[in-house]
Amino acid sequence: MPLNMPLSGALQLVDRAFGIDRILASEGRDIIAPYYRQSVPGYRRIHSEAGCMHFALNPEGSFDKAGYYAQAREITRHIGETGATRVLELGCGLGFNTLHLAPQHPQVAFTGLDLLDTHVAGCTRAAAQAGLTNTTFRQGSHDDLPADIGTFDVIFAVETLCYAQDPGRTAAQMAALLKPGGRVVIYDGFRHPDLNSAPADMMTAARLFEVTTAVTNGFWTLQDWRIPFEAAGLAVTERDLSQAVLPGTHRLQKIATRVFTNWKYRLLRRFMPPLLVRNSVAGLMGPYVIQGADPAAGETRPGLSYAMISAQKPD
Repeated sequence: MPLNMPLSGALQLVDRAFGIDRILASEGRDIIAPYYRQSVPGYRRIHSEAGCMHFALNPEGSFDKAGYYAQAREITRHIGETGATRVLELGCGLGFNTLHLAPQHPQVAFTGLDLLDTHVAGCTRAAAQAGLTNTTFRQGSHDDLPADIGTFDVIFAVETLCYAQDPGRTAAQMAALLKPGGRVVIYDGFRHPDLNSAPADMMTAARLFEVTTAVTNGFWTLQDWRIPFEAAGLAVTERDLSQAVLPGTHRLQKIATRVFTNWKYRLLRRFMPPLLVRNSVAGLMGPYVIQGADPAAGETRPGLSYAMISAQKPD
C-alpha cells in the first residue's frame, strides 16, 4: 500500500477529516448531476486533461495514461467483428471515448447519450471543432432510453451503468435496441457478491467509495446484469479486470493522501466544492476495496471489483 497502513488507519483519517457518518448520510440521495458539475475540473486537472473520466487499464502492472484508451480499443474490436455501422455510448460524459473512436471509424455513425446538458453541449462543440460528421450527442438517461434513438450494432457504457436504477429494465431496453448479432459492452465497478458479510471495515470502505463517487445506492453485482441479459436472450461473457485498474488506484491514492496529511491541502479543502473534495475519500479507499484491507498481513478479501460484461444478441 502506498500509505503503508491497514484499512483501519485509513478509515481513521477519513473520519477525522470528513466524518464517516456525515459522508454516509448521502446514501440513497441522487447527487449525480451536482457531483459531475463539481468534479469535472478536478478530473481534468488530476485525472486526465483530455477529459477521460474512467479508470485506466494497465494489466502490465504500472500506471500508463495509454490505459485510458483500453476500453475504446476493445470497442474497436467489437465494431470490426460485428461490421458495425451504428454505435451508441451510454453516459458519454465529456466525450472521451466517442470522440476518440469516431475519426478512426468514419463509416460508423456514433451516438453519445448523457444525462447532463453541459456534457452534451461540450461534446457537440468538440466534435464540430474536430470536423467530425459522424457523431451525434443528445441528452437522455439510460434508465429511460429515448424511443426514437434507433437500433445499434454496438452499445457500450464505461463506468455509467453503476448509476442505473433498475438493471433489469435497462438491460431489456438495451437488448431491444440491438440489431441481430449486436453486442452490449459494459465496463464498471461491481460489488463483491458477499460484501454484506465482509468485515465491518471493508463494508465501510466500500460504502465510502460508492457514496463519494455518487453511486449512492451502491454498485450492482455482476449477477444483477447477467440475469436480465440472459433473460433477454443474450449470450453473456464476463472478464475480471480488477488487477488492471490497481496501478491507477494506487496513483490516485498517492494524490489523495495529500488532502489528509498535508496542511496546505487540508486548508484548501475549506474552499473547494464539497463533492469535488470528497473524491479524495474514493481515492484513498480505492486500492483497499479492490485488493483487501491489509494484503501484507494476508487480508486480501475485496469489497468491489472492476469488470467487463459483453452480451451478444443472436443473429
